[in-house]
Amino acid sequence: MQSPPAPDSRPPRTVAVVGATGQLGRALVEAFAAAPGWTVRSLGHQDVEIADPQSVARALEPLPDVVVNSTLGDWSRQDDADLALRVNALGPRLLAERCAAGGALLVHVSTDFVFDGEASEPYRESDRTEPRTVYGITKLAGEQLVRAALPRHLIVRVAYLFGPGGSRAKRGTNVVTWLLESGRSGRPLTLVADQTFSPTYAPDAAAAVVRLVEGGATGTVHVTNSGPCTPLELGRAVFAAAGLSPEVRPIGLADLPAGPPRPRYTVLAHDGLRRTGVPSPRPWPDAVRAYLPTLVQPATSPDRSARHQVDIR
Repeated sequence: MQSPPAPDSRPPRTVAVVGATGQLGRALVEAFAAAPGWTVRSLGHQDVEIADPQSVARALEPLPDVVVNSTLGDWSRQDDADLALRVNALGPRLLAERCAAGGALLVHVSTDFVFDGEASEPYRESDRTEPRTVYGITKLAGEQLVRAALPRHLIVRVAYLFGPGGSRAKRGTNVVTWLLESGRSGRPLTLVADQTFSPTYAPDAAAAVVRLVEGGATGTVHVTNSGPCTPLELGRAVFAAAGLSPEVRPIGLADLPAGPPRPRYTVLAHDGLRRTGVPSPRPWPDAVRAYLPTLVQPATSPDRSARHQVDIR
């Protein structure tokens, strides 16, 4: 007869997830809660203002063993550099300083937008960063301030998140739900065919973060689902999995209306995951197929008259 598994003898560990109401934050709370030996504290927008020192001090008292900052900010807000700087750079610095004072590990979530998008092969963690948007510049500043304030840190770069949850302004909206809404609208739509990236399913990224933390990983690690795709390829995969067949016209980045520049190529290599022994998340088409059944109510669009151009970032 097989013996029952031995109980986990490790002491309880505590983790606070900042940005717990977002897609990745929600997945992180669930992933840590499901892992043996963890006590999880969820900190949403109503619980902590990460650019306010007093708010950070109150929210992180008592200081947990691990703080995860999953606050990603809004990539499209080119017009409010002050807000982007507070959320993406000064806030992470405050969290890092608080962790440094108490000996906690900070896991800070960053983005593929720290790269310029001019590469032709996946970006490694050690590759030169050269962001070209307010979002990317302030996210890179956040990385640098975390590194300066806290030697023991883990920076996790993700891209094009999709999964349950969402921001207060766009509850439940992400790249996949946006595509589903567009595909079900009955309108023709256009999708970019010359931009390449790595989508990230939030539950897969969260599972990888838990394994990285439990394995003692530090430094900078890319965590996206495996395989590159364009918006056009992602859209076709979503439509096929959902049984939709909208009229789709390929376009180029140059055809998009004026707005924040989008990097042409930001596929992220997984060298850091390989070094730590943590498997790369599954291929993105498999993640899309896993996500669709979790969407209880399909998104709909009341306007069926005009051609629809989808912005999936």
